[in-house]
Amino acid sequence: MTDTRAQMAAGMFMPVLDGYVFREPYRWPFTQARHYLVNEAQRDKIIAMIVPKRPMLWQIALWGTLCLMVVAAGFVVWAFTRHENPTLVDTISMMVLTFAQVVVAFLFLRWLKLRELRPLLASLPTTDLKITRSDMQRQSMNAMSIRQLILLGAINVMACSSFLISGIIFLILSQSQGLFYLAGALLFGALTFLYYRLLIDRVENTPAKAATSP
Repeated sequence: MTDTRAQMAAGMFMPVLDGYVFREPYRWPFTQARHYLVNEAQRDKIIAMIVPKRPMLWQIALWGTLCLMVVAAGFVVWAFTRHENPTLVDTISMMVLTFAQVVVAFLFLRWLKLRELRPLLASLPTTDLKITRSDMQRQSMNAMSIRQLILLGAINVMACSSFLISGIIFLILSQSQGLFYLAGALLFGALTFLYYRLLIDRVENTPAKAATSP
């Protein structure tokens, strides 16, 4: 399994004595997810169903689709307003339209994946053991390779810089949407700090792990 597939799978399974605990995916936020006990073969079958075989291409496709959604939202707003420069209301409208498209796309993807998973889940025993969202995040982060952390950190540095420059330019031009770009820069800056902090911890702990290994 590639590094990316291993990282994506790590957040869904928790090793236990008799196999793995599997957390039901595609749940709505703040709803209770069912948990199942699975063996190695069942785990591999679930991973084959859920995790893309080419995660990088899958992520590129997702980001490309999101960009098309933003373009479509911008075109719809422009078609109704005919504003050469988007106003604050135009920007908020584009954000709302983009969010609506994302929700519809997620619902469709969720329906497809759950339709494929339900026959298998119906045959699995449930368990009271739980995988929390913080557990999922921690396991996914721990499964990342040093190469992944460097790449993700670099991507977020570029995104942070782009949003920051755009926000400053819009504010200089007295365009209020510059505030949204500055908020985006703050978000990507926080993600950059997170990934590089994990990278530093991983590098510092790697020699110690190597020295204690038999």
